[in-house]
This record gives sequence, structure tokens and C-alpha cells, in this order.
Amino acid sequence: MDHADRIAISMKHISALALVAAVALPARGLAQHEHMAMHAAAPMSARDSAELRAQIEAVRAATARYRDHANAVRDGYRLFGQEGPLMGEHWYRPDLVRQPLDLRHPSTLQYANIGGRKVLVGVAYTVYRRPGEPVPEGFAGADDHWHTHDIARLAEAATSERPFIHWLVQRRIERGKVGPGGGRTLLTMVHAWIWSDNPEGMFAMRQLALPYLRAGLPAAWASGDEASAQGVELLVPGACVAEVGRTDKLTRLDEGQERLLASACEQETAQVRAALARRRDASTINAAAARAWTGYEAARVRILTGDQLARMQRIMSAVVEHEMMGM
Repeated sequence: MDHADRIAISMKHISALALVAAVALPARGLAQHEHMAMHAAAPMSARDSAELRAQIEAVRAATARYRDHANAVRDGYRLFGQEGPLMGEHWYRPDLVRQPLDLRHPSTLQYANIGGRKVLVGVAYTVYRRPGEPVPEGFAGADDHWHTHDIARLAEAATSERPFIHWLVQRRIERGKVGPGGGRTLLTMVHAWIWSDNPEGMFAMRQLALPYLRAGLPAAWASGDEASAQGVELLVPGACVAEVGRTDKLTRLDEGQERLLASACEQETAQVRAALARRRDASTINAAAARAWTGYEAARVRILTGDQLARMQRIMSAVVEHEMMGM
């Protein structure tokens, strides 16, 4: 394998790793940042409110045909990564990712697997920026909170334990060849959950009602607490396998750790199932789910080594930074 091949393989997985890490990011820091941003935003004017409603209706009209997933495939949308508990699946158009922002043509469609079919729950917009360049104006008002994946920082973090590949990646960064080129290393996105109600709001990074829908529970049960949502996700078939897989991609688990982590996940899942069997109501399930997820996170900290935890933190800290919208 020559140098070019090694670089191609490494860079191919950088963006996928960004998605995995974004899915795995602890909620508390992100939620606090979003709350601060929304609190600081000025009340939306009547003009902005009317413009935003018109924009949302226009996007719904433009994407209604994609409620049939087959139409998205025919139009060139491709699956990127795997389904995230609080994001669903990202189906993207390579050509639209690199074009200027056009609200009527979202670069990404968000689907969730619910009841055996792919359900369109939202859209996302992606642009590449150079450091220092402003965030796109996007939707009217200041509620569309863009977040940034720093591809250069992520590439360095992801290859930090492989000196030769790390050196090659650094050279590529220095030459402006990370991302689409020209120094545009900031992959900047905003989600718009226009086809599903989100307790955190239409433009939140995550959709906290998705685990409930995927588990066959009412979306109205979503409390807006991420630990509860993550715990409810454990009820979805295959959730523990996917969760351990995400951790493995970030930390490189050994076989013993995989078994321990899978066992811990299944034990916590059993507690949520037992609570659901005893009493089927939102408060009972959310409380049990939050305890289960907190317990699983604590088990993960015990099972991973210090080096693995540090690697996870390095990658996740490079993945997402929120932008304060002052428009």
C-alpha cells in the first residue's frame, strides 16, 4: 500500500468518525451550550416569524416526495454512516454538499427506521467553510443553531496513535488538501426536523423523540432529557450491538471489553423492559431509562482504559463546536 492509498483510507473514515463521535457526544455540555445560545437570542420579529414559516413550508413542499424513500435513492441520495439513536440516518447528495446553501435543496435527508420502514423526519444542510468565515445565514431568525465538524482537528486526533499516518495527514492539512480543498476544513451543518416534532426544537442538533418512535412508544412521552431518550433507545432491537460498535470505533475495544460492555448494556436494558412491563406510562419509563443510561455510561468508564477514555475525549472534542447565531 503506497502513501496515497494510506491517506485515502484514513481520510475516507474521518467524516464517518465525526458522525460516530457526534452521536456519542455527552449531552450535558451540548445541551448547556444550545440553551445559552437560545437564551441569548433576541425574540423573533413578526417579519422573521412569517418568513421562517414560509421557508419551512417551502422546504416541506420541496421534500415531500422524499417521504417515499425510493424517490431519494432515485435522485442520488446515499447513506452516510449508520443510524444514530438521536439523529436517524443521514442520506446525502455528494453534489449538493459542495454547492452553495439552497434551502429548497437540502444536501441531507434524515430518515429513521420506524415500524420496519424508513420515515423521513427531517433535513440537514452542509457547507464547507474556511476558519474565520461566517456561518451561513440559513433560516430567518436566530434559532437555526449551526454546528461545526473541524475536519483538520478530527483528522489529527483520529490518527494521533499512528505516527506515520499522522505525519502524512498533517502534511495534507498544511497543503490545504483536507476536506474539499482550498483550506475549507470546517464542515458546518444545521438540522431542521420539519417532518417530526422535537421536544428540543426544530433546529436542535438531536431529535429526542426518535428513540420513542423506534421503540414503539408515543413520541409525546419524550421528556426532552437526553439520558431518558438514550435509555429508551436500548429497547430498540440491536441497540446494544450498535452502541458497543460505536464505542469500538472510537476506542478500539479488545474482545474482553466488548463482552463486558455488551453485558452491561443488556443488563441496563433489562431494567427498562422490566419497568415497561410493570407500568406503561411516560414518567415511569423515562425515570427507568435515565437510570439505565447513566448506569451504562458508568460501566463504560469502568471498562475502558485511561488511554481509551482519553482517545474518545480527544476525538469528541474535535468534532462539534456550536456557533452563536447573531442574525
